[in-house]
Amino acid sequence: MTSLFNVFGLGTAQFETMLLVLVRVSCMLALVPIFSQTQIPQLVRFGLGLMLAFVIVRIVPPIAPLGGLGELAVAVLAQAFVGLVFGFVAFLLFTGIQFAGEIIDVQIGFAVVNIVNPLTSQNVTVIGNFELALATLLYLALDAHHVLIAGIAGSFQLVPLPFAGTPELVAGDVMRFFAQALFIVFQIAAPVAIALFLVNVMLGLMARVAPQMNVFIVGFPIQISIGLLMLIVSLPLMGAVFPALVDTQARQLDTVLRAMSPSGGPSPLPSPTP
Repeated sequence: MTSLFNVFGLGTAQFETMLLVLVRVSCMLALVPIFSQTQIPQLVRFGLGLMLAFVIVRIVPPIAPLGGLGELAVAVLAQAFVGLVFGFVAFLLFTGIQFAGEIIDVQIGFAVVNIVNPLTSQNVTVIGNFELALATLLYLALDAHHVLIAGIAGSFQLVPLPFAGTPELVAGDVMRFFAQALFIVFQIAAPVAIALFLVNVMLGLMARVAPQMNVFIVGFPIQISIGLLMLIVSLPLMGAVFPALVDTQARQLDTVLRAMSPSGGPSPLPSPTP
């Protein structure tokens, strides 16, 4: 067993520490925004995870040697759980923004047109993919990806190796953050959805006043025109509210990490806003 762990001159404790750090970092990078995009080759993502693990392991104190492969397997599963929960919470913001765009597509009538989402390789609607691309650019412009990297490194302060607590509070926090993501959907889609709802009401009244008018033929271009106009008008609002959304995401990540920690500590996530 000792000869197995004594790789590259590392002792048993050092090898186990490096392995657990690599598992957590790799699981985080598999789900977090930007770094999980399918355009990035898997080999590059693995190399990035390995590089981050080599950097982070220097600030993580080595753990005591674990008692056999069974305990090591439990520790690996615990680090995978921490990484996946972290990545899922980080990606909720982008999921909400994409869903808001899909709602707008349904209201305008673009839902029948699907394109491939480069983040998930799944078919999405036109405006949904546009909103997602815009959110990605804003995310990079705010250096929020730096906050994610800092959060990955800081997670080892709040949830130290080798194990992690799994209280019921984690599930409650994740559900609450999911509800907040749905609120983001309403914030982004509300201007266009409300305007198109009023347009549909107006068309319904016109159909009652002039039954001979073909409302479907007349209403379809009106819906597209009003929907696109309201989308253009509401785009600056995305830039105004997005920094607050990213700041909320950082607090969510800190909260969920504290829920998995046996004891609280200082927040490892810096503020993403300048």
